Amino acid sequence: MRKIMAFTATRAEYGLLKPILRGIKQSPKLELSLVVAGEHLVQWKGYTINEIKKDGFKINEIINSSLASDRKEALIKSVGLTTILLSDTIRKVEPNILLLLGDRYELLAPAIAALIQRAPIAHIAGGETTYGVLDEQVRHAITKMAHLHFPATWEYGWRIRQMGEEAWRIHVVGAPGIENIYNNDYMTPNELKDQFGIELQKPIMIVTYHPETLEKVNKTVIEIEELIKALKYFPQYQQVITYPGTEVGFQSIIEAWHRYATDNPNVILKESLGSKGYLGLMRLASVVIGNSSSGIIEAPSFHVPTVNIGERQKGRIRAGSIIDVPCEEKEIVKGIKKALEDRDFRQGLKGVVNPYDPYGDGNVSGRIIKVLEEIPINRKLLEKRLDFPSPEEKRNYHVQ
Repeated sequence: MRKIMAFTATRAEYGLLKPILRGIKQSPKLELSLVVAGEHLVQWKGYTINEIKKDGFKINEIINSSLASDRKEALIKSVGLTTILLSDTIRKVEPNILLLLGDRYELLAPAIAALIQRAPIAHIAGGETTYGVLDEQVRHAITKMAHLHFPATWEYGWRIRQMGEEAWRIHVVGAPGIENIYNNDYMTPNELKDQFGIELQKPIMIVTYHPETLEKVNKTVIEIEELIKALKYFPQYQQVITYPGTEVGFQSIIEAWHRYATDNPNVILKESLGSKGYLGLMRLASVVIGNSSSGIIEAPSFHVPTVNIGERQKGRIRAGSIIDVPCEEKEIVKGIKKALEDRDFRQGLKGVVNPYDPYGDGNVSGRIIKVLEEIPINRKLLEKRLDFPSPEEKRNYHVQ
C-alpha cells in the first residue's frame, strides 16, 4: 500500500481536506498518515484537534510548534521549529507522497522537509492568486516544489502550466470545499441552535476578517474598526463572527471583536465553528462578510452573497454573487445593503454558477484519490524540469 502523509495546521484547511482524507482512508491501495500541527493545538482558538478526532481520523503525529504571539519573529520561529520536528516524522514514516493543501506560511515547513528527504509532494489549490497577502508567494513557491498539482479550476491549471510545470503533473479537480456541500456535511439548523445559540427566526450574517499580511499592524487596527462601524448599521441581524487565522496582526482583530461583542447582544463571537458548523451557518446566512476565501469559493454554491472586503482575495476568480468593496465604513455598508436589498441582485443569485465546481459534480476527492493510487512513483516523478507550453495548449484548459 502507498503511504500518503497529509499535513494540517488550521481549522479551514482541515475542513477542506476532510473528504480527501476520508477517501484515502477508504482506499484499498492507500494508507493515511495524518500529521496535525499549528492552530489545531491552541486552546484559545478552539483546540480543533478534537474536531479531527471526533471525525474518526487516527492522528499519527502531533507537531506542537505554535508560539503564543502574532509577531513576525514568532511566526518565523514556528515555521523553523515545525520544519525540524517534521524532518524526523518524514524520515520515520517514509511516505510515498506528502499531501498539502493551500497557501499558508505553515506549509513551507513540510514542503522543505519533504523536498530534502526526496518525498514527492502533491499540492492542492495551486495556480490561484491573492495579491494582498504573503500567501501569494508561498503558494507559487510550493507549486515549484511540488510534483503533482490539483488545481480547482481550468484557469488555475493553465497558470501552473505557464509556470513551466509539465502537463502530466497537472490534474484539474475542483475546490475541495465544494464536496462537503454536495455531501451535506454540515450542521442542521437545530444543531446550530443547540451548539452555538443561533436563533433560527432571526436573520444571520457570517463575518470573518483576517489581516492583510502585506500591510502593517496599525493598518489592520484601522481596517477592523471600519468594519465594526459598518456592522453597527445592522443590529437586527445576528452577526456570527469567527476568529481570524494566526498571522501577523491577528491579536488586534480579536481584541476589537471582543470589545464589539461586549456592547452588542446581537453579536455571537466564536473561536471556531468547525467546518460542519461554518458550512451549516453559511447555508442559512443572508450574507457572508469579510475577506475569507470561503466567501469566494464555497458561498456561491449555496447561492449566498458575499461582501468581500479589501485586497486579501484580489486576483481570485469570482462568481456573480461576490460584491467587492474597499475597507471603508460607507462602502462596506453600501455593499451589505446591495447584498440584502437589491432585488435584481438577489434575483440573480438563483442562477449563479460556481467556477470552483468545474465538473458540476463535487467529486473532488474521487479525482485526487485516483491519481494518488495510479501515478507511477519513480525517478520521473521526482525529476522536475521546466517545460513551458505552446499557445495552442490553452484549449486543453478551456481558457480563452
